[in-house]
Amino acid sequence: MSDKKNKIKEIKLADRVLTLISKNGKFRAGVIKSSNISKKAQSDHNLPPMPAALLSRLLTGASLMAAFLKGEERIILEANGSQSIKKIFAEAIQVGEVRGFVDFELKDDSGTNITDFLGDGLFKVSKILYDKAEPIIGIVKLKKGDISTDLAYYFQKSEQIPTAVLLDVSLNNNGLIEHSGGLILQAMPGANDKDIVDINDKLKNSPEITELINNEMTIEEITRILIPFDYEILKNYRVDFFCRCSKEKFISKLLTLGIDEIKSMKKNNHNELICIYCNKHYYLEDRDFDRLINDLKASEN
Repeated sequence: MSDKKNKIKEIKLADRVLTLISKNGKFRAGVIKSSNISKKAQSDHNLPPMPAALLSRLLTGASLMAAFLKGEERIILEANGSQSIKKIFAEAIQVGEVRGFVDFELKDDSGTNITDFLGDGLFKVSKILYDKAEPIIGIVKLKKGDISTDLAYYFQKSEQIPTAVLLDVSLNNNGLIEHSGGLILQAMPGANDKDIVDINDKLKNSPEITELINNEMTIEEITRILIPFDYEILKNYRVDFFCRCSKEKFISKLLTLGIDEIKSMKKNNHNELICIYCNKHYYLEDRDFDRLINDLKASEN
């Protein structure tokens, strides 16, 4: 295959999110292909199957919710469990960036179903918006621990918005993510109970999103199959697993530790810095420690 054809295929199969509104104004929706995001998250964090699958669903859900925002407004989703998975975190920005991690300790009795791994706990949604001085936070109990049901339950209880949530992920025989994608469909104020029931009934007969992605469909083709009404597209943009961490940002935060702590780190060769969100490793050199120490000495004068 030529380089040009490879490039065209890469663009066609890139992760994208699409938002739309029904032509009658009664519903809005977001549809996403998130396979590459999920694969990179699993690879970067070196995750086994179930933690990878749950993180994939949370990254997918966060990206979909961020698509309804504007500019660099952010969505943070957190699932805090009581079983082998203690915490799953995902943060997405409307410009197409998402990152996240999962804190887990798998055991022989962790279970085999995806709902076994979180157990009882809380599901938290934080929105960082331009016109709000503080984040808008909503917290509900974990309903099922599969992320899809939990996110739908959050919309029902915290925002009182009838919402259908489909978050899908498939893994191969080696426990590696093959495909992932999702749909969030919400009723607008003009929708009545019958409209909502009809849409939910139609969605129940929809094919699995990962099956559509496996057939190398574009986000537009996937959307035409999933959405059971006429619509207008509002946004269509690429999304990536991306973290804005940097060595310089870590160094600036180290200034808060104080000069004695920095000297101790240098003496004991504690020079490795790891980003919790993307698992990228940075290493401090002697000149970095010396700069920190000199800056702290200067601030004391």
